[in-house]
Order: sequence, then C-alpha cells, then structure tokens
Amino acid sequence: MRNRSIRRLVITGLSVGGLTMGMLAGTVASGAVTPKAGTTLTIPFPVGSVATSTFPFYSAAQCTTTNIDYWNLEVRPGYWFGLGASVALQPSLSVLNPAHFSAAGGNTAIDFTVKGWKWSNGTSTRTMTAQDIAFFLNMDKAQSGPNAGANAFCGYAPGFGFPDQVVSVSYPGGLSGSQVHIVMKGHASQLWLIYNELSQIVPLATQWDTTGGGPAGCSTEPFASVTLKPASGPGDVCSQVYNYLSGLQINDPLWAWSDGPYRQTQAEYSSGNPDGNNVQVANADYSGPVKAHAVQKIVYQPFSDIAPERNALRAGTLQLGYLDTTDVSRAHGITPGHITAPGLGNFVVKGGVTFGVFYWMFNFDNAHSTYHTSGPPPSWARINGNQYIRAAIQQSDNQAAVIKSVDNGYAVPTFSAIPTYPKNAFNKGVTNPYPYSTTKGKALMAKYGWNVKVFPAVCAKSNCAHGGPAIPKGTKATEQVLVPSGIPSVTHLTLDEIASIKAGSDIQIVAKFEPATTVQGACFAGAAAWQLCGYGGWIYAPDYYPSGEVLFAAGSGSNSGGYVNSEMNGLISATTTAGNVALNAKNPKYHTSFAQFTATDVPFLWQPTPTTFGVQVKTLAGYQAPNPLNNFNPEYITAI
Repeated sequence: MRNRSIRRLVITGLSVGGLTMGMLAGTVASGAVTPKAGTTLTIPFPVGSVATSTFPFYSAAQCTTTNIDYWNLEVRPGYWFGLGASVALQPSLSVLNPAHFSAAGGNTAIDFTVKGWKWSNGTSTRTMTAQDIAFFLNMDKAQSGPNAGANAFCGYAPGFGFPDQVVSVSYPGGLSGSQVHIVMKGHASQLWLIYNELSQIVPLATQWDTTGGGPAGCSTEPFASVTLKPASGPGDVCSQVYNYLSGLQINDPLWAWSDGPYRQTQAEYSSGNPDGNNVQVANADYSGPVKAHAVQKIVYQPFSDIAPERNALRAGTLQLGYLDTTDVSRAHGITPGHITAPGLGNFVVKGGVTFGVFYWMFNFDNAHSTYHTSGPPPSWARINGNQYIRAAIQQSDNQAAVIKSVDNGYAVPTFSAIPTYPKNAFNKGVTNPYPYSTTKGKALMAKYGWNVKVFPAVCAKSNCAHGGPAIPKGTKATEQVLVPSGIPSVTHLTLDEIASIKAGSDIQIVAKFEPATTVQGACFAGAAAWQLCGYGGWIYAPDYYPSGEVLFAAGSGSNSGGYVNSEMNGLISATTTAGNVALNAKNPKYHTSFAQFTATDVPFLWQPTPTTFGVQVKTLAGYQAPNPLNNFNPEYITAI
C-alpha cells in the first residue's frame, strides 16, 4: 500500500503475486434484499499472512493489502474508489462529500464536508465531525519530517502533498461541525490532489485520541501548532498518541469502533503474535448506502501453506479461497480457465489483473532504508548501488518463461512503474530498455571489469563501479533475496528467476524463505536484515495516479530500500506538485519522462504482474470478478 498510498503493497500470492481479499468477493448493484440473519462467510487470509493491525493510520510496517483490506471493512477511507468493474471515485460510498478547489493567491484551496456518518462500537454511537478529520491531519503532520522513518504514514513522501505542502487547515464550522478548509502550497495537478492526496484521508474516531487515560488532545490541537516527530523524546501529543495506539494489540476493545459495514469482535493471538483467527460482524449502525445483506459474520482462517487451504476448500469449510496457478487450466489471454485440481467441482474461478506492478526491492543500505548496516557498505549494498548491475540483473530476468512455466499464462510483463495492463494512457510510448537477453547481462558486467568466466562473477580490476559506490577488486557478485515461504508458485518463481539471472549475468542470488509476516517485518519495518526483498508488489490504491512519489522519493514512507535519485525526484515533481506534465511526457530538463526513467534506472527489479484470481463456491450470489483495485465488499453478497 501507500502505501499515502496507498498504493498498497501486495503480498506475493498464489498466482505469483497478488491475491488479496479483494479477489475473494466482488460487488453487485444495491437493491432490496432480505438478509439471511446469522449467515457466516468463512474465508482464508492470504497464505502465510494474517492481519497484524487494525489501526487505520498505518505505518510502512503495516502497509499491506492484508491489513488494509481487513480494516477497510471497519473504517472507511474518506474517499472510496472502485465498485464492480469501475475504478472511479464512488461518492455514495465515501465518508466525505466531493471536494471543491479554488485559487488562494498563489496556492490552492480545498473545501469539503463530512457527511455525518455514525461511529459505533456495538453499544454506543457517535456522529462523525470535522474533529475526526483533524485527528488524521494532525497525526499525519506529527509523524512526518526527517525523523519519521518507518513510523510515518505509509503514503508519506517528503516534500510532496500531505502534510509537507499544507499551508493551513481550518474548520469554518468548528471541530463539531462538518466543514474542512485546506490550503495547499502552489498550483498542483488537481488530478493528483484528488487521486493521491485526498484519497489518503482516513477519518479517525476521536475515541482513539488517548494515551490510556482520558482525551489526549491530538484531535483538538490546531494544525499550525503540531510539531514534527523528534529524533528522540515524547514529542507532540499526536506522536504520543501514535506511540500508544501502535502498541495496542489488534484485539484491544478500542478497535471495536467502526464507521464501516463491519466491526471486529475477535482477533486471537498465539505465542504473542496475531494468529489470524479473526471474526468481523455486520455493523448495524453503518451509515453507508448498502448495509450487509447475506454476510452477517466473516470468519477468517490462517494458512501457512497452500495444501491445507486447498483441503479446507474441498471439505467445504471455506466459501472463498485461493488456488495455485497449477490448479487451474492454462490462461487464454487474461481470462481464468477452469479448476483442474480434484475435489473442487463446487467452486468456480474468478479473477482479473490489478492496476499495479510487481518487483523485488533493492536495499541501498542508507539512512532511508528500513534496514541498514553501520560502517563501510557491504558488497551487496555496493552492488545494488550501481545502476549498470541492476540493469544486468533486469536484462537476465526471463519474464516470458516465468509467465509460461510459473504463472501458467496468468501474468503480463512489467518493466516500469506504470502497469502494462489494464490498458491505460499513462504507459503510452514507454519502452522496455532491457529486453531479456542471454548474453547482454554478462557483456555489461564484463564491460565494467567483472570476470564472468567464473561463478559468481568476480571484480577483476581495482574498482568495478560506474556511477555508484566503489566495488573493490575481488568482490563477488552475490547477494540474498528474502521471500515468503509456503506458496509453491512463489518458490518456483524465485528459483526460476535466480537460475535465469545466473545464466544471463553471472550474478549469484541466494534465496532465503521465511513466513510472509517475517518478510513483511524485515522489509518494511527493518526488523531483520535484508538485501533484496521479494515480497510482491504494489497496487495503485488509494494513490490511484501512478506518479511514484511514495515508492521513489527519498525518505518516503514506502521507499523501504532507500532509493535516492535527484532526477527521479525532479520528474515526479513535474507530474505532481509543479504542474500537469503527463507521466509519459518527456521532460526537457531530463530528456526523459517519469515513466521511462522508472524503467531505465531500475529502482526495482521488475517482474511479471500476475492475473490475480480466487475461487468461490457456486452457491454464492452477488459475486463479481474483482476490479483492478481489488476491493473487498462482502456487504453486497446476497446469498451464500
């Protein structure tokens, strides 16, 4: 996710990438439906992953589709995008009324109002007000700045949008009213403001404005008075509230407050960690247009491996679920085929391609990385820091073979930060600078002094660097990739890519398989060492405009590897805060476009983006194939 974003991080799923809960239930048109009281929908969390937080002001460490899809049922974002086949803004499902823009001198004024939906914890209700918006905006400001690190909001990008470009915030009707007035510095792209900035706002229940006693005061503090996160010490009251809330367990009673169609009633722990045995029930006080129909209770089950999850489908204990690509007939285009795994005749496949991209992340081992070493950079960091080596790895990655042998045809090539599918105007004219070659990767390594007649390649001259950190003679071209375990297609993908890279560039990559939550903690929170991260990819939601600031701007909340490039920053600025330059329009200053630069500089190792699919029991009514944003709307299901 936004990770702002949030463009959400997608855990590697069964089709080599992104099965999210949005693949499990779609939407139908609203209408008069007699709900089946007490009806239970039992679903799995993505294999190897469970919800670890339901705090909707999520940091990079919690910015995964598993968490976001889970709490989106409980706490609705200010603006909801996507419904059925549409990816557009859905005003009726949004907590906030549409925003209005106007000029304010040399700046941009934004005005919107809160609809007045209800918060409920099952026993009490409260009407949402401007104070719930003030809580989010103040928290966002307090957790930003140069000391924010991994605790910043997932979509934070220094210098871009919220909160760095906010000149002022006021509430014309007072905090108990509904009006919000924000002035943003300069004349930024209005499309970007709607799709990437306002889309981030998540009203926060003022009941959460606490550090364990009474009200702490974060939601009532004037925005101008909020101070940035300090390097040490308690800091602003909002930072203190954040620290307190971040330390609460996912099953704390405080998280029962909901403004969405469901609320949490159970979240179990095992060995001190959330174990994924969670329950959500319909929120009778939900103010939105479609209250829960058939699905009055959602029971979640965890699975560490695909085999037991598949067996649970066969046993009929799950109504929705996941299969490996090998359990489904080969794709014809992007349309899912039929189930070939035995014993699943009462299920059908549904799926589609998400509006996102997949990749391995490079760790550049600097102050912006979630994990970095002390002292001189190790050899793997020197390797990652030289663009030509990243290019050699990219050129050696046989995506076509992966799509055929691993994805069973269920994937599309990826070579930049702009999705190649679904068809969109953003990637028009963008070309792949490093098409697969069995020889060009080695040639590039040899050009800059590597001996590619041995494996792994060895630096054979005094310094094999070119535009990056020094690589001394004798350095071996080897590093490790951290990958989620328990998913056969992900394992297959990893080993195939490692073999392809070895053959094409003489670079050795060693896989380390760990549970998905362990990989998540290492890559996005720095809980353990990592050099390359093969967690999955990124869905452009709710940063629906794929301008890249959250992933690539130095110090951004979801720039986990610490990628830093002034040219990238300039290109992002040209498409967002500095004007309306198209993402794929060539910038005269840099002689390239943002979209093309994300391909040329290889900030990530781009991988095929999979067709994501799940399976549903045939008796389920109201299901649609997931839209490209992978929304999960079980409230629309009419029968199980």
